[in-house]
Amino acid sequence: MNDIPESKTVKAIAAAAVAHSSLWANTKANLRWSTFSKRLMDSPYLLYFPFLLYSAWLIIHYRLPGLHADEIRYVELAKNLIHGYYSPFPENINLWNGPGYPILLMPFAALHVPLVYAALINALFHYLSLVFLHQSLSLVANKKTALVGSLLLGIYPNALSVLPLLYTEAFTSFLIAAFIYSVTLYYTQKKNKYMLIAGGVLGYLTLTKIILGYVILICLFVCLGMLLFKKNRKYYIKSATVLLIALAATVPYLAYTYYITDKVFYWGNSGGMSLYWMSTPFEREYGDWKVPSLKNTQYPYIFKSKETAMLLRKNHIKEINFILNKHNAIEQDALFKQIAFQNIKAHPLKFATNYYYNVSRMLFNFPYSYAYQDSAIIGNIIRGSLMMWASLLGIVLTIYNWRKVIYPVKFILLVTGVYLLLSGALSAYPRQLDVVVPVLLFWICYLAANTKLLNLKFVTKRRMRAVPVN
Repeated sequence: MNDIPESKTVKAIAAAAVAHSSLWANTKANLRWSTFSKRLMDSPYLLYFPFLLYSAWLIIHYRLPGLHADEIRYVELAKNLIHGYYSPFPENINLWNGPGYPILLMPFAALHVPLVYAALINALFHYLSLVFLHQSLSLVANKKTALVGSLLLGIYPNALSVLPLLYTEAFTSFLIAAFIYSVTLYYTQKKNKYMLIAGGVLGYLTLTKIILGYVILICLFVCLGMLLFKKNRKYYIKSATVLLIALAATVPYLAYTYYITDKVFYWGNSGGMSLYWMSTPFEREYGDWKVPSLKNTQYPYIFKSKETAMLLRKNHIKEINFILNKHNAIEQDALFKQIAFQNIKAHPLKFATNYYYNVSRMLFNFPYSYAYQDSAIIGNIIRGSLMMWASLLGIVLTIYNWRKVIYPVKFILLVTGVYLLLSGALSAYPRQLDVVVPVLLFWICYLAANTKLLNLKFVTKRRMRAVPVN
């Protein structure tokens, strides 16, 4: 028997020890990483914290000095609230939007905080939207799906682009994500406190986006109507209760608007002008909103011409001057609606076409009246197409599996569907769709987690028979 030399034996033992030590170190590292990743997935507040930092950097880097466009109105209304009233009364009534966002801006206006710090709160709203969407999907789907859905919301370009602005979009998306989470918690934990929270969040959301006042009313009638049927009555009672709580939360505002306008259930005076432009019967006008001065100064900003302003004035100057020069704000709103309904009645097909253009603008930010388009339309088409086809597939899957779809998904889809249908009847833009992207991701991710994936592989391998060549 040939003995192994001692030096070789020692080397072999040392090599084995090193290999074992390396394996043990790798195993410990893998265990530590596994533990860390599990804790990270269990703590979405930590998981999405980089998005908070990135959002804050975007705001600091891209925030312009001064106030611009809608920001002026929001800050002005916040200052009004500080002085004990919301709208000037009675001749110069300003109910263009609800008090939800101005209330949020009150502390910043009162303390004269620099605008960049007021805008930084949008970073917090965007961050919390990701957290709440993740938590919601974790309850009804799985953590991997929750991660994918929240990351998609975190990198959504339209959501990031408005963060430096004092606009309602980031706050609205946060409230919608909070509404999704509270409704889902109410369904999974069966606690009435979540029903109250869901109703309160929806109510404040309505004060921020006043079109939801009409959405709540329509959804309430739908739920009460469904109570006539015995099937799933308890779910419709829950939905109706949430809607009633939301409506109750808006009563002080509705009482205020009644006090200054003598009109019941009056949400604001911006709808009339929006419906007027939506109902335009003229060619090359696609339902997008124009300023009362008829200067065609809206997006897209390039290639403006005097000819387009002349066409706007030719088509609208008579009606615009009559309405704006001789009537107060509430009368103007009523007259715009009156002319809009006349246009719709006289030109129903054009109104339907404008509705189609509105849906296109929400998805693709295209087309606009009397305007050239810019290269940004390419990115808009890609993003809009992805959302459109995903939603169409989701509609098919939802209808096919309707009996198995859980209550929170059905209820949230009802509210969102009515909102989008009503938004299409007014001058609509991507911002109307962007705020409900958390709903779309919640819905699509829920369906993806609960639907069997297609197997696209061939079933068997078939042999090709030799074909004789002549």
